[in-house]
This record gives sequence, C-alpha cells and structure tokens, in this order.
Amino acid sequence: MRGWSSWNDRCNETMTRHALDPLLCPRSIAFVGASDRPDSTGAAMLAMCRIDGFDGVVYAVNPRLSELDGAPCYPDLAALPAVPDHVVIGVASRYVEAVLDQAIDLGIKAATIFASCYLDEDAGDNAGRPSLPARITAKAAAAGMALCGANCMGFYTPSAGLRVASAASPPGLQQGGIAWIAQSGSAFGALSHNDRRLGFTLAVSTGMELVTSVADYMDWALDQPQTKVIGLFVETIRDPAGFLAALAKARDAAIPVVALKVGRTAKSAQMAVSHTGAIAGNDAVYEAVFRAYGVHRVTDMDEMAATLALFDSPRKPASGDLGSIHDSGGERELLVDLAEDYGIAFATLEPATCSDLSLHLEPGLVAENPLDAFGTHNDLETRFAAMIATLVNDPNVGIGLFMSNPRDGYAYAESYCTAVIKAAQLTDKPLVLVSNYAMADDRDMAMRLKEAGVPLLRGARNALRAIQHLLNDRDFRDRQLQAQPAATAPSAADDALVRRWRSRLADGRPFDEADGLAMLADFGLATPRMARVGSLAELDDALSELRPPLVIKTAEDHAHKSDVGGVRLAITDAAAAHSTYQDMVARLGPRVLVMEMTPPGTELSLGAIHDPGFGAVVILSAGGVMIEFLADSVADLAPLDADAAARLLAELRVSGLLAGHRGQPPADSAAILDQLTRFSHMVAALGDAIAEIDVNPLICSAQGACAVDCLVVPADR
Repeated sequence: MRGWSSWNDRCNETMTRHALDPLLCPRSIAFVGASDRPDSTGAAMLAMCRIDGFDGVVYAVNPRLSELDGAPCYPDLAALPAVPDHVVIGVASRYVEAVLDQAIDLGIKAATIFASCYLDEDAGDNAGRPSLPARITAKAAAAGMALCGANCMGFYTPSAGLRVASAASPPGLQQGGIAWIAQSGSAFGALSHNDRRLGFTLAVSTGMELVTSVADYMDWALDQPQTKVIGLFVETIRDPAGFLAALAKARDAAIPVVALKVGRTAKSAQMAVSHTGAIAGNDAVYEAVFRAYGVHRVTDMDEMAATLALFDSPRKPASGDLGSIHDSGGERELLVDLAEDYGIAFATLEPATCSDLSLHLEPGLVAENPLDAFGTHNDLETRFAAMIATLVNDPNVGIGLFMSNPRDGYAYAESYCTAVIKAAQLTDKPLVLVSNYAMADDRDMAMRLKEAGVPLLRGARNALRAIQHLLNDRDFRDRQLQAQPAATAPSAADDALVRRWRSRLADGRPFDEADGLAMLADFGLATPRMARVGSLAELDDALSELRPPLVIKTAEDHAHKSDVGGVRLAITDAAAAHSTYQDMVARLGPRVLVMEMTPPGTELSLGAIHDPGFGAVVILSAGGVMIEFLADSVADLAPLDADAAARLLAELRVSGLLAGHRGQPPADSAAILDQLTRFSHMVAALGDAIAEIDVNPLICSAQGACAVDCLVVPADR
C-alpha cells in the first residue's frame, strides 16, 4: 500500500474532487494484460505508469505470471488485495467484456480500454444484437463507471505524475496549464511529445467516447486550479448538451477554449434542399457554437501549439494594439504584410515613447511602430531590453512582439533572448519572441523564455494567428463584462403565433413560398405585397390590388425558379402580365405568385437550420443567384441581440457594399439588423418544427430591407 498517503495529499493539494477523479486522478490502478514481453502493450503500460513519478498503488494482472518486475502479479481482478480506483484493460477486444464485467462486480469506478472493441461476431447473422461497444456503454453507464476509450491511446495527468498509455513515449512531459483533449490519437501524441514549450494539466486521447466524452474531460479540467486553457481536436461532439454546458463553464471562468475542428465538408450538405443547407453542412453549426461561446478556431496543429503556448503564459493583454520590434527591415515588412492579412492593427505610439526610443537607435532609424532597430548592437542586451520595454509599455500597446531568428548557441540570438527576458521584468503586459522560421534549433532558448513568462512562437503566421486569438479573447471577455441586455424570447403575446405556425409546419401540407413569406410577415419581417394566382381571372384581381412594377414567379415545385425561366421582373401593365402568365402556364404550370417589385439593392441571404443537438443556427451570407459560389457566410446561434447581429453582418465580405458604392446611397443598416434579429428570434421560437429556412434574397437598399423569396423545409415527423 506504499504511496497512498503521499499521493492522496498531493491530490488534495493540487486538485478539486470530481466524478472523473477515479479515472484521471486515481490512488490505485490495476493493469489487466500486464506483460513481461518486450515491446508489448502490456509492458509499455506498466513502464509508462511510473515514468513521471506516479506514487499510487499499481497492480499487475496476468494469469500466466506470478511475479512481474519484482512485484506480485495477480491472475484476475478478484484476486487483488484491495479494490483499485481504476482498471486499465490492456487485452484484445474478445476479452474486454469479461474483464469489464468483473470490474463492475467489484465496484471499480473507472476504466481505460485501449482495444478497438470491434468483433467479427457482431456482424453477419448476429448484427441484430447489440455490438460490443454498445454493451460496454450500457454496462459502464449503468454502473456509474467513468471510461476512457475504447480505441484510445490513454491519457496523461502530469500533476499526478501519471501516464496511462498503450505505447512507450519519451520522458520529460511538462506540467502546465494546458488541458489537451483529442479525438485523434495521433494529434494527442504529436502535441504532447513534440513541443517542450507546452505544459499540461491533462492530455487525453478520448477514443470512441463510449461513456466519458469531450465535455466530461473539459468539465474536469475546468475544476483544476492550474488549468489556463483548453485545447480540443474534434471530429464530432457526441454530447452536445454537455458540451454547451462545458463551454458556458469555461466562458464564465474566463478559461479560453481553442478548437481544431476537422471534417468541415459534410456529405449531408450535398443532400440539402435549400441554399442554406448546402452552405451550412455540419460545419456552420460548429461555427455558430464557437462564435456564441468565444471558442478560438484554429486551422492546423502548428497554429494550435502557438495559441496554446500564448494562452498558457501568465499575462493577459491590456487594451490597445500590437507593438513589434525587429532587427531586420525586411522581416518587419513581412510582418506588416501578414498582419494586414489577419486584420491585426499596430498601435500608434505616444510622442514620449518615440522620444525615449530615439535615445537607443542608430542614426537613420526612425522611432515608430513597428520598429526597425537593426544595427543597434553596442551594449545590445541593455539597449534592446530598454527599447522592448519602452515600446510595450506605451499606453496604446496591448501586447508586444520581438521578432528575430533564435538559435541555441548563437551569440546574437542568445543576447536577444536575454534582452527579451530583461524587458519582461520591466512590464506586466504580454511579450512574445517570434521566430521568423518555424524549424529553428531553439529548444533550450524556448525553455528559458518559458520560465520567464515569455512564449517563443515559431513561424510568423502561427505567431500572428495566436496573437489574433489572444486579442479576440480579450475583446470577447470585455463584451461579457458589459451590461448588455440578453436576447429575449418572444413575449407571452406571441405564444399563440408560435403555436399556430408550429402547427402549420407540422400538419403535412405543402409549404410553399407564399406560406414562407406569410410566416415571415407574421413575425415582423418586411415582405412585399403579393397574391396567389391560378387563373387569368385571379391575375386580373391581383392586378387591381397591387402597384406596378410587379414580379411574376412560378409557384410550381421548382427548387431554382430563375434557372427554368420562372421569374419575370419589372412588369408594368396588364398586357405584359397576361403575356408573362400565359407563357409560364404553358411551360411550368398555372400557379404563380404576383408581388410588388422591391427596389434594387445589395442582396443578402438569411438562412437557418435546426440542429438536434445544438438548436437553431442562423446563417447570414451574400445572397442572390451566386450565393453558393461566393463562399461568403457567417453563422451564430439563435436568437441574436442587436450587438451580435451587427458583429455578424460586419464579418461578411459583401457587407462593404452596404455602405454605398459607385454612387449608390448606403443601405439602411438599422433595417437590415432589425430583419436579422427578428429572423433569429423567429427560428429560435419555432425550434425543431423547422429543418431549414432560406430567405434569398433579402434586398437591402436605402429604402430598407425586404425578404422577397423564402423556402421553408419543415422538420420530418
């Protein structure tokens, strides 16, 4: 029983108690399948358990061995002298269920399963019975057992000195504030073992998540006082409600979440009925969730590593923009170009700051931001330390950057490193050293800088993206602190309206464009006056009520009306209306819509989908017939308040057209935002009664914003 008291003391000192502690913070572990065979999983998992200093109780279980590494080896779990907190099931898939059953009978509260748990006997004639993964899920969940895997590579809890791993890995795992949760085993290992800059409070390969999900690991990490940032590598979220709860917990605790979401192109998008569905796929749902909760989305592992390193540093950005200093004019120009690509602004320095910088610059160099200090090599460490600290401490600078080419053992690089460390002692703002080349030999320097609270960020693009995430996180937190009225659900007075339209959507009758526009109008959106027409007599009645110019469009079942010549614009008299109608009857059928023509303007699209896990998602995009080719869309969770709607609109590239172009007056932005917020409240209220909505186009002009076409896809019942 040696080691129980010391480990228990450490656990109580460093971690709060949590339902996953038996899994991630056990006091005792049994390894079933422990082996004396070199290079086997059974040998590796025992060696890895102790490599970082785990001092809890460890039991080896293998029926063919009585002793292993000088300690007793037991034939099965029932033979152990005490019930362990955690069992690691390191056996082949066909043996997993029997071991799990025994563990549950003994009351063991946590397990890790490395095997894939796919069995040939689960296919063919036996396919009708629950598969092994399904049986494991049911049994473990009923027993209240936390379970890592199956088909995982294990996990590391560095603060506990514990590795539960299926394969050997190098020593030297760093402790720190990063919780790394990866659905990819390769991504789990790549980040954990290839970058000494990164220190972890948790690293876990989640595998199939038969019981314990990404959300559960996040919740555990958020309860650990050492956690500063959570990194996610995800393909899908298996527990949406739990995930949203974990994101809310992270948001409220001001713990940033950084996500690498793969699988952005969804096959389901190919089957979508509406433009919105085609644009959205599954990825728009994740974009919306990430936006709503301030999650920072990265595009690759290099950007992930840089962003985690920066968020794990002890300093948070002040108000202001980027300040940078360089020892190369060319590298300065490169950074300026890249910063513009990412929309990162450089701070304007105060005159006093420029005056102080001038004291240290060589003749011909200009005191400005970004600063080229090339040639300032006399008393290099002292002068650069003073310049870096002076620039970063300017009141308009929120974060400082020194860009160089760090290399271990290179005199200039070592001096620059020392200068940056000295400068960090003279400011409380974040300061980073950026390497222009990501493959530099700088491991020792990186560790020196880390100990001084200065991340070394490798590669200019990676560094700038990480800085962008840090500044975005600051702005998100600032918005959270502001007293903003929350988006509200429809008032009680609207309940009858919501019930009526939910009933209409569910009654099984076809839901055409006129129905969609009528629904929009009932929820307060601007739509044109219109009439359904199925004969020449009805057309004449419509012409007597509506003001030209008019639009006639087919109301027959055509997904893309303009592609089949089913839309005619600018009809000004009865003769033209009759001719147009008769032509459409001959080609497309008798049913048409006649509506008053909306003044031309910039075309946007309002779309929505309902995700069964995450709820209503609003997609705002460029509109018109080019909607699917412009690839200009943004998404957020519904409903939106005015500020959220404004931020969403501003992110569209096409939004610049709304300010007026080629002599056209600017569009009525207040009307656009009103339409967007009303639309978001409508789709939130209708909820799961809708599968997709596509309002395209929303015509935006100086006269307002008007929805002139609407496709609604009711949910399948």
